[in-house]
Amino acid sequence: MNFFAISCLTTAILTFILGIFVLTRKGVINKLWFLNSLAIFLWTIGLFGSVVSQHEGSALFSQRVLYIGTILLPAFFFHYTLYLTNYYDTNRIKLKIVYLATLFFLIFSFSSLFLKNILPRNSFGYWPVATGGMYAYFVIFFVAVLAYSLFLLYSSTRINVGYKKKRLQYMLYASLVGIIGGSTNFLLDFDVDFYPAGNFFVSLYAILMAYAIVKYRLMNIRLIVTRSILYTVLVGAVASFFSLSVFLASTYLGANTQVSKIFVYIVAATIVVFALDPVKRVWARITDSIFYKDKIDYQKVLQRVGLVLAREIDLQDLLQKFVDSLVKELKIKKVSFWLATNDHYELTAKSGVDIATSLSVDFINFVKKHRKLIVLDEFLRDKENFKENTADYQAIDYFIQEAETKKIEMVLPIVETERLTAIMFFGAKQSGDLYSSEEINFFEVLMPQIATALEKSKLYEDVEELNRSLQVKVEERTKSLSVANLSLEERNKFLTTMQGVSTLISRSLDLNKVNQAIANSIASELGYVGGLLSFVDKESNSLKMAAITQNEFTAQVLKMLPQDPFNYRSLLQEGYNLGVQTFMSGKINMSAKISDFLSPPVSKAIIDTIQKVLGVKSVVCIPVYSEGGIIGVVQFFLKIEQTKISSMDIETMTALTNQVGIVSSNLKLYNNLQKANRDLQEANMHLRDLDKAKSEFLSIASHQLRTPISAIKGYLSMLMDGDFGKVTSPRIKEVLAGVYESSNRLARQVDIFLDVSRIESGHLKLDKHPIQINNLIDSVVAELQNQVIKKGLKLNFKADKSTPMIVADPDKIRNVIINLVDNAVKYTPQGAVIVSTKYDQDFLTFMVKDTGIGIDPAEVGGLFRKFVRGSGVAQIHTGGSGLGLFIAQKMIKEHGGQIWAESEGKGLGSTFQFTLPFKDGLKLATEEIKKA
Repeated sequence: MNFFAISCLTTAILTFILGIFVLTRKGVINKLWFLNSLAIFLWTIGLFGSVVSQHEGSALFSQRVLYIGTILLPAFFFHYTLYLTNYYDTNRIKLKIVYLATLFFLIFSFSSLFLKNILPRNSFGYWPVATGGMYAYFVIFFVAVLAYSLFLLYSSTRINVGYKKKRLQYMLYASLVGIIGGSTNFLLDFDVDFYPAGNFFVSLYAILMAYAIVKYRLMNIRLIVTRSILYTVLVGAVASFFSLSVFLASTYLGANTQVSKIFVYIVAATIVVFALDPVKRVWARITDSIFYKDKIDYQKVLQRVGLVLAREIDLQDLLQKFVDSLVKELKIKKVSFWLATNDHYELTAKSGVDIATSLSVDFINFVKKHRKLIVLDEFLRDKENFKENTADYQAIDYFIQEAETKKIEMVLPIVETERLTAIMFFGAKQSGDLYSSEEINFFEVLMPQIATALEKSKLYEDVEELNRSLQVKVEERTKSLSVANLSLEERNKFLTTMQGVSTLISRSLDLNKVNQAIANSIASELGYVGGLLSFVDKESNSLKMAAITQNEFTAQVLKMLPQDPFNYRSLLQEGYNLGVQTFMSGKINMSAKISDFLSPPVSKAIIDTIQKVLGVKSVVCIPVYSEGGIIGVVQFFLKIEQTKISSMDIETMTALTNQVGIVSSNLKLYNNLQKANRDLQEANMHLRDLDKAKSEFLSIASHQLRTPISAIKGYLSMLMDGDFGKVTSPRIKEVLAGVYESSNRLARQVDIFLDVSRIESGHLKLDKHPIQINNLIDSVVAELQNQVIKKGLKLNFKADKSTPMIVADPDKIRNVIINLVDNAVKYTPQGAVIVSTKYDQDFLTFMVKDTGIGIDPAEVGGLFRKFVRGSGVAQIHTGGSGLGLFIAQKMIKEHGGQIWAESEGKGLGSTFQFTLPFKDGLKLATEEIKKA
């Protein structure tokens, strides 16, 4: 047997044992690893049989076994890699294709398409010398699948960190060594003269995989140990039983013949087959009782710890019971819980001994930055991946140093909604073992439950704090409400008192009676002994008593005075008495003696006697204010000492005193108003008589003037027409035209007076019938042309030709139009006057716009009142009665229309407009035309 064959056998034994160790009924990845190991075992054991065979037949059989292992290896390795790297879900179709191809190659591996001939070759014994046409395609398949698997391993090492990354790296390195080393065997198959030295490195593959499994928790090391012992004992037991059976049978039963030996072998084998499984179970229980006597059921622990988290509400109790439970259940030496408070972390709960009570800021910041479960032994290995003097190396190194100093083996950050709410630190396990993958998985499952429990407990604390705060606020508010209630009761009493006083005051408008009612209310409503009201007498420059409380007590003491109390005067001199001082200073004064306020003028002895009889212990004097200043004082006599007078008493007395001032002022104003009202009524009656006489005069004068004016106009017209002879002198014609125009103006003025008389007497009548308003305007423009020409103005009429006839009184409307146009001409020194009409289906709008002197906007609204003229118009036109616009407004309103004026100001011209509705007028006018 050469060295090459020994290496093949060694590799086969190592991979088979490693596969058996990790094989378990639980865990897909363990089973896949076993299949992978089985394929390598078939490959290497077949290669071993091929090179050590002495006959072609046995060599050919071994080569077929080798091909089976070689064909299965890519599929099993690819399947295992997908599970290991978590790429299984994205490569399911590819995996199915690989398995189909594997099945295809397996079918043809026993045909000449794979192997045609095998012969002894060099020092290797038998080796394929002629492969089939399909073999090359298989080699391509072999290399492609394994290369893609290695690529997935490499990709996974790039995205993982910590122990997972290390584990994957060792898997990658071991696989590279094994695959590249084993692949050198294919070179001789294709007649390449190359010694397959790489096959020696396949054994290193098994060693590296075992190291990765043990060191980086690919499988549990304790499981490997227990399985090793279990199967070693089983193999020993089976071998011993088989050997003992053969020995005993040949020694004591004489089973020396070939047939008897075969029989013994069959019986022993049968017994082994049926007894192996029960023996295995019994021995497994024995090994478990030895190696797993302290084995933890993490599912039950999770339930018990979860019950603590769910049951407890108080934060401190929750955390303390939680860490105590972890120490007890998981057999950990110490656990500490650090809770986030504002911007730092505080030790909130701990269990165990030798627990650190302070942590550096850098240590906490490292945990906050990492935000994942940290196992110290993994970080010790990760530290080697960084170069010294780099920031990452120094951060990890500092973290490791502080963790080792404070004996921290594992760190569990509690993250809730992207915020690190707490950190848990774990010491070493009591057994001294490292934290296993089961324990790491346990804490990763527990982490969100802890975060939820913290949130729940914090909410409970917030509610408790809110309750405490509310309780304090309720107590404070209750206290303040009690105070406020007392205040309200006093205020209510005050308001009730003031209401009673107001009721008494409002019963009379006589000032003396009101003052007496106020004085009486001091005793009856306020409950004091009594009071005294004094007002200033300007004639005597003194304070004179106006009212004093009248009841049975005051009636008794007033008899003690030598004269009527209303005859006393307190001179307004500095230092005369405290009452005068109150009046002059305007400040409230108090004293225990009435004599300080009333003596002089009353004798001090008499006042002291009166005070004793009344039982007065204090006096309060308050000035009475009115709009004109201080008008008097009110003195309140109380049965309580000065020091016991409350602020509410002062407020009540001040309010009553203010009432005195208000009532005095109001009654004086009322009396003045009554006098002014009587004077106004008398003046109004006189004005009405004058207005009536004026109207009668205007009516009589207008009727008396109308006849002679008509006669004058008639004779002037006849003279101008030449009825009394032709007038040839231009001067005389001009004079006659001027006189005639003045007569027309006088006639219009008389008509205005008559219209005013009719309006005020209610005898105004309208003679409405269909008219064309444009014709009226044309006649007015023609009548005023002489006046316009004399002033050098322009008078234009822009008629709306579509304007239909309206129903109106033509004389009244013509008077309104001529009044508006005449005013525009009068008050326009230069420029133009534009007259226009507009028809818009519902209304007729008449407008006169000029460039004249304009109107103050503040005066526009008053122009249509009787006898009102704009300011400054008298300088332009001294005539005018101020009645034209008044009558125009009345006429337009009688026709159902509106009239108004507009102007932007003095010197900016003005515009007068009126509107007349003519829906009904249009209909009536049409009917009148049809009748005609």
